[in-house]
Amino acid sequence: MTPAVILIILAILHVTSCVLWFLPGPVPKKEKLVLIPIVFCLPVIGLLCAMIAARNMRSDLETPVSKLYKAVERDIMSVNAGRPELDTVVPFDEVLLLSNDKDRREVMMHILRRDPFAYLEMLKTAKVSSDVEITHYATTTIMEIQRDLDISMQHAEAEYNVNPDGVDSVNHFIEALALYINTGLLLENRMLQLRRQLSEILEHKLVIFPNSRSAHLLLVDNEIQLGNYTRAAEVSGMMRTKWPLDEASWLTSLRVCMIAANAKEKADIAAQMITVPVIWSRAGREESEFLCGY
Repeated sequence: MTPAVILIILAILHVTSCVLWFLPGPVPKKEKLVLIPIVFCLPVIGLLCAMIAARNMRSDLETPVSKLYKAVERDIMSVNAGRPELDTVVPFDEVLLLSNDKDRREVMMHILRRDPFAYLEMLKTAKVSSDVEITHYATTTIMEIQRDLDISMQHAEAEYNVNPDGVDSVNHFIEALALYINTGLLLENRMLQLRRQLSEILEHKLVIFPNSRSAHLLLVDNEIQLGNYTRAAEVSGMMRTKWPLDEASWLTSLRVCMIAANAKEKADIAAQMITVPVIWSRAGREESEFLCGY
Protein backbone atom coordinates (compact mmCIF):
# COMPACT_ATOMS: atom_id res chain seq x y z
CA MET A 1 0.00 0.00 0.00
CA THR A 2 1.51 3.27 -1.16
CA PRO A 3 1.83 6.34 1.07
CA ALA A 4 -0.71 8.17 -1.12
CA VAL A 5 -3.35 5.50 -0.51
CA ILE A 6 -2.65 5.60 3.24
CA LEU A 7 -3.08 9.37 3.27
CA ILE A 8 -6.35 9.09 1.34
CA ILE A 9 -7.65 6.46 3.79
CA LEU A 10 -6.65 8.62 6.77
CA ALA A 11 -8.29 11.66 5.16
CA ILE A 12 -11.51 9.69 4.61
CA LEU A 13 -11.46 8.50 8.24
CA HIS A 14 -10.85 12.05 9.42
CA VAL A 15 -13.72 13.50 7.40
CA THR A 16 -16.02 10.64 8.46
CA SER A 17 -15.20 11.19 12.16
CA CYS A 18 -15.82 14.93 11.75
CA VAL A 19 -19.21 14.27 10.16
CA LEU A 20 -20.14 11.80 12.90
CA TRP A 21 -19.03 14.34 15.46
CA PHE A 22 -21.40 16.93 14.03
CA LEU A 23 -24.44 14.61 14.13
CA PRO A 24 -27.16 15.45 16.71
CA GLY A 25 -26.12 14.52 20.25
CA PRO A 26 -26.21 15.70 23.87
CA VAL A 27 -24.06 18.74 23.03
CA PRO A 28 -25.98 21.60 21.31
CA LYS A 29 -25.05 22.51 17.73
CA LYS A 30 -23.95 26.02 18.73
CA GLU A 31 -21.21 24.55 20.91
CA LYS A 32 -20.24 22.10 18.16
CA LEU A 33 -19.88 24.93 15.63
CA VAL A 34 -17.37 26.59 17.93
CA LEU A 35 -15.29 23.38 17.99
CA ILE A 36 -15.40 22.64 14.22
CA PRO A 37 -12.17 24.54 13.37
CA ILE A 38 -10.26 22.56 16.00
CA VAL A 39 -11.74 19.24 14.83
CA PHE A 40 -10.95 19.81 11.13
CA CYS A 41 -7.61 21.60 11.46
CA LEU A 42 -6.08 19.23 14.01
CA PRO A 43 -6.64 15.63 12.91
CA VAL A 44 -7.02 13.15 15.76
CA ILE A 45 -5.81 15.60 18.43
CA GLY A 46 -8.54 18.10 17.58
CA LEU A 47 -11.21 15.41 17.77
CA LEU A 48 -9.90 14.22 21.13
CA CYS A 49 -9.94 17.78 22.45
CA ALA A 50 -13.48 18.25 21.16
CA MET A 51 -14.63 15.01 22.82
CA ILE A 52 -13.17 16.12 26.16
CA ALA A 53 -14.82 19.51 25.85
CA ALA A 54 -18.12 17.86 24.92
CA ARG A 55 -17.95 15.62 27.97
CA ASN A 56 -17.48 18.64 30.22
CA MET A 57 -20.37 20.45 28.54
CA ARG A 58 -22.58 17.41 28.89
CA SER A 59 -21.75 17.20 32.59
CA ASP A 60 -22.76 20.85 33.04
CA LEU A 61 -25.97 20.30 31.10
CA GLU A 62 -26.90 17.27 33.17
CA THR A 63 -26.28 19.13 36.44
CA PRO A 64 -28.33 22.33 36.41
CA VAL A 65 -28.25 24.74 39.29
CA SER A 66 -31.45 23.30 40.77
CA LYS A 67 -29.87 19.82 40.97
CA LEU A 68 -26.74 21.25 42.53
CA TYR A 69 -28.87 22.95 45.21
CA LYS A 70 -30.67 19.69 45.90
CA ALA A 71 -27.38 17.80 46.15
CA VAL A 72 -25.98 20.35 48.59
CA GLU A 73 -29.17 20.25 50.66
CA ARG A 74 -29.06 16.43 50.78
CA ASP A 75 -25.46 16.51 51.95
CA ILE A 76 -26.21 19.11 54.61
CA MET A 77 -29.31 17.30 55.85
CA SER A 78 -27.52 13.93 56.05
CA VAL A 79 -24.22 15.10 57.52
CA ASN A 80 -25.64 14.92 61.04
CA ALA A 81 -26.05 11.15 60.72
CA GLY A 82 -22.42 10.64 61.67
CA ARG A 83 -21.92 13.90 63.57
CA PRO A 84 -24.66 14.61 66.13
CA GLU A 85 -23.12 17.96 67.03
CA LEU A 86 -24.19 19.23 63.59
CA ASP A 87 -27.83 18.33 64.10
CA THR A 88 -29.00 21.90 63.45
CA VAL A 89 -26.48 22.71 60.72
CA VAL A 90 -29.09 24.07 58.27
CA PRO A 91 -29.94 27.71 59.04
CA PHE A 92 -33.70 28.15 58.96
CA ASP A 93 -33.45 31.66 57.52
CA GLU A 94 -31.55 30.29 54.52
CA VAL A 95 -34.20 27.62 53.98
CA LEU A 96 -36.74 30.42 53.51
CA LEU A 97 -34.58 31.83 50.70
CA LEU A 98 -34.73 28.68 48.55
CA SER A 99 -36.26 29.53 45.18
CA ASN A 100 -38.19 26.30 44.75
CA ASP A 101 -41.41 26.29 46.81
CA LYS A 102 -41.60 22.49 47.03
CA ASP A 103 -38.00 22.10 48.21
CA ARG A 104 -38.36 24.98 50.68
CA ARG A 105 -41.45 23.43 52.23
CA GLU A 106 -39.91 19.95 52.43
CA VAL A 107 -36.69 21.19 54.06
CA MET A 108 -38.64 23.42 56.44
CA MET A 109 -40.85 20.55 57.58
CA HIS A 110 -37.81 18.31 58.07
CA ILE A 111 -36.13 20.93 60.26
CA LEU A 112 -39.26 21.68 62.27
CA ARG A 113 -39.75 17.99 63.04
CA ARG A 114 -36.28 17.93 64.63
CA ASP A 115 -36.29 20.98 66.92
CA PRO A 116 -38.96 23.64 66.24
CA PHE A 117 -38.28 25.53 69.50
CA ALA A 118 -34.71 26.24 68.37
CA TYR A 119 -36.11 28.12 65.36
CA LEU A 120 -38.79 30.07 67.22
CA GLU A 121 -37.54 33.51 66.18
CA MET A 122 -37.42 32.46 62.55
CA LEU A 123 -40.89 31.00 62.82
CA LYS A 124 -42.15 34.41 63.89
CA THR A 125 -40.63 35.83 60.70
CA ALA A 126 -42.08 33.02 58.59
CA LYS A 127 -45.57 33.86 59.84
CA VAL A 128 -45.56 36.89 57.52
CA SER A 129 -44.07 35.06 54.54
CA SER A 130 -45.56 35.62 51.09
CA ASP A 131 -45.87 31.85 50.75
CA VAL A 132 -49.28 30.91 52.18
CA GLU A 133 -48.21 27.35 52.94
CA ILE A 134 -45.04 28.46 54.74
CA THR A 135 -47.15 30.87 56.79
CA HIS A 136 -49.51 28.03 57.66
CA TYR A 137 -46.62 25.77 58.73
CA ALA A 138 -45.09 28.51 60.89
CA THR A 139 -48.40 29.47 62.54
CA THR A 140 -49.30 25.84 63.25
CA THR A 141 -45.86 25.11 64.69
CA ILE A 142 -45.97 28.17 66.96
CA MET A 143 -49.38 27.08 68.23
CA GLU A 144 -47.95 23.63 69.01
CA ILE A 145 -45.00 25.20 70.84
CA GLN A 146 -47.38 27.32 72.92
CA ARG A 147 -49.48 24.27 73.71
CA ASP A 148 -46.39 22.37 74.88
CA LEU A 149 -45.28 25.34 76.99
CA ASP A 150 -48.74 25.60 78.57
CA ILE A 151 -48.75 21.89 79.42
CA SER A 152 -45.22 22.07 80.84
CA MET A 153 -46.13 25.10 82.95
CA GLN A 154 -49.32 23.43 84.23
CA HIS A 155 -47.37 20.33 85.27
CA ALA A 156 -44.75 22.49 87.01
CA GLU A 157 -47.47 24.45 88.82
CA ALA A 158 -49.18 21.26 89.96
CA GLU A 159 -45.86 19.94 91.25
CA TYR A 160 -45.23 23.23 93.06
CA ASN A 161 -48.69 23.20 94.67
CA VAL A 162 -48.04 19.70 96.04
CA ASN A 163 -44.60 20.60 97.41
CA PRO A 164 -44.22 24.43 97.60
CA ASP A 165 -41.07 24.28 99.72
CA GLY A 166 -39.17 21.71 97.67
CA VAL A 167 -36.05 22.85 95.81
CA ASP A 168 -36.87 20.95 92.63
CA SER A 169 -40.54 21.93 92.49
CA VAL A 170 -39.79 25.63 93.08
CA ASN A 171 -36.97 25.74 90.53
CA HIS A 172 -38.99 23.76 87.99
CA PHE A 173 -41.91 26.17 88.21
CA ILE A 174 -39.65 29.23 87.98
CA GLU A 175 -37.88 27.78 84.92
CA ALA A 176 -41.20 26.98 83.21
CA LEU A 177 -42.54 30.50 83.82
CA ALA A 178 -39.31 32.22 82.74
CA LEU A 179 -39.06 30.10 79.59
CA TYR A 180 -42.61 30.90 78.53
CA ILE A 181 -42.19 34.61 79.26
CA ASN A 182 -38.93 34.85 77.31
CA THR A 183 -40.44 33.35 74.14
CA GLY A 184 -42.25 36.61 73.41
CA LEU A 185 -45.35 34.67 72.33
CA LEU A 186 -47.62 36.03 75.05
CA LEU A 187 -50.11 38.84 74.72
CA GLU A 188 -49.64 41.78 77.08
CA ASN A 189 -52.28 40.80 79.67
CA ARG A 190 -51.10 37.20 79.81
CA MET A 191 -47.49 38.37 80.00
CA LEU A 192 -48.25 40.61 83.01
CA GLN A 193 -50.13 37.80 84.69
CA LEU A 194 -47.23 35.37 84.36
CA ARG A 195 -44.67 37.99 85.41
CA ARG A 196 -46.63 38.72 88.58
CA GLN A 197 -46.85 35.00 89.24
CA LEU A 198 -43.12 34.68 88.67
CA SER A 199 -42.43 37.46 91.18
CA GLU A 200 -44.61 35.70 93.77
CA ILE A 201 -42.72 32.42 93.34
CA LEU A 202 -39.37 34.20 93.49
CA GLU A 203 -40.37 36.05 96.65
CA HIS A 204 -41.37 32.70 98.16
CA LYS A 205 -38.04 31.22 97.11
CA LEU A 206 -36.19 34.02 98.88
CA VAL A 207 -38.10 33.21 102.05
CA ILE A 208 -37.13 29.53 102.04
CA PHE A 209 -33.75 29.99 100.29
CA PRO A 210 -32.62 33.50 101.30
CA ASN A 211 -29.12 33.05 99.87
CA SER A 212 -30.20 32.19 96.33
CA ARG A 213 -28.23 34.63 94.19
CA SER A 214 -30.01 33.59 90.97
CA ALA A 215 -33.42 34.27 92.54
CA HIS A 216 -32.31 37.78 93.54
CA LEU A 217 -31.07 38.55 90.03
CA LEU A 218 -34.16 37.18 88.33
CA LEU A 219 -36.48 38.99 90.73
CA VAL A 220 -34.76 42.34 90.11
CA ASP A 221 -35.07 41.87 86.36
CA ASN A 222 -38.70 40.79 86.59
CA GLU A 223 -39.65 43.73 88.86
CA ILE A 224 -38.00 46.12 86.41
CA GLN A 225 -40.10 44.65 83.59
CA LEU A 226 -43.20 45.12 85.72
CA GLY A 227 -42.22 48.71 86.46
CA ASN A 228 -41.85 48.04 90.20
CA TYR A 229 -38.61 50.00 90.54
CA THR A 230 -38.92 50.42 94.31
CA ARG A 231 -39.00 46.68 94.93
CA ALA A 232 -36.23 46.14 92.39
CA ALA A 233 -34.06 48.65 94.27
CA GLU A 234 -34.83 46.91 97.60
CA VAL A 235 -33.77 43.51 96.24
CA SER A 236 -30.62 44.91 94.66
CA GLY A 237 -29.84 46.54 98.02
CA MET A 238 -30.21 43.14 99.67
CA MET A 239 -27.70 41.79 97.17
CA ARG A 240 -25.16 44.48 98.08
CA THR A 241 -25.54 43.54 101.75
CA LYS A 242 -25.25 39.79 101.17
CA TRP A 243 -22.55 39.84 98.46
CA PRO A 244 -20.67 43.15 98.76
CA LEU A 245 -17.65 41.88 96.82
CA ASP A 246 -19.73 40.54 93.92
CA GLU A 247 -19.78 42.92 90.95
CA ALA A 248 -23.29 41.72 90.00
CA SER A 249 -24.68 43.26 93.20
CA TRP A 250 -23.42 46.72 92.29
CA LEU A 251 -24.11 46.51 88.57
CA THR A 252 -27.69 45.43 89.27
CA SER A 253 -28.19 48.35 91.64
CA LEU A 254 -26.78 50.82 89.12
CA ARG A 255 -29.02 49.44 86.36
CA VAL A 256 -32.11 49.87 88.52
CA CYS A 257 -31.18 53.47 89.28
CA MET A 258 -30.55 54.24 85.62
CA ILE A 259 -33.84 52.68 84.45
CA ALA A 260 -35.76 54.41 87.25
CA ALA A 261 -33.97 57.70 86.47
CA ASN A 262 -32.91 58.00 90.11
CA ALA A 263 -29.73 60.05 89.80
CA LYS A 264 -29.34 60.72 93.54
CA GLU A 265 -29.51 57.04 94.48
CA LYS A 266 -27.10 56.17 91.68
CA ALA A 267 -24.59 58.75 92.94
CA ASP A 268 -24.86 57.34 96.48
CA ILE A 269 -24.29 53.77 95.26
CA ALA A 270 -21.32 54.87 93.12
CA ALA A 271 -19.80 56.58 96.18
CA GLN A 272 -20.25 53.45 98.31
CA MET A 273 -18.84 51.25 95.56
CA ILE A 274 -15.50 53.04 95.68
CA THR A 275 -15.04 52.14 99.35
CA VAL A 276 -15.60 48.40 98.82
CA PRO A 277 -12.95 46.04 97.32
CA VAL A 278 -15.28 44.68 94.65
CA ILE A 279 -13.90 41.80 92.58
CA TRP A 280 -14.27 43.24 89.09
CA SER A 281 -14.01 41.54 85.76
CA ARG A 282 -12.87 43.65 82.84
CA ALA A 283 -16.36 43.71 81.31
CA GLY A 284 -17.93 44.47 84.70
CA ARG A 285 -15.61 47.38 85.35
CA GLU A 286 -16.32 48.85 81.90
CA GLU A 287 -20.07 48.52 82.46
CA SER A 288 -19.85 50.13 85.90
CA GLU A 289 -17.92 53.09 84.47
CA PHE A 290 -20.55 53.46 81.75
CA LEU A 291 -23.44 53.29 84.23
CA CYS A 292 -21.76 55.77 86.55
CA GLY A 293 -21.10 58.11 83.64
CA TYR A 294 -17.32 58.21 84.01
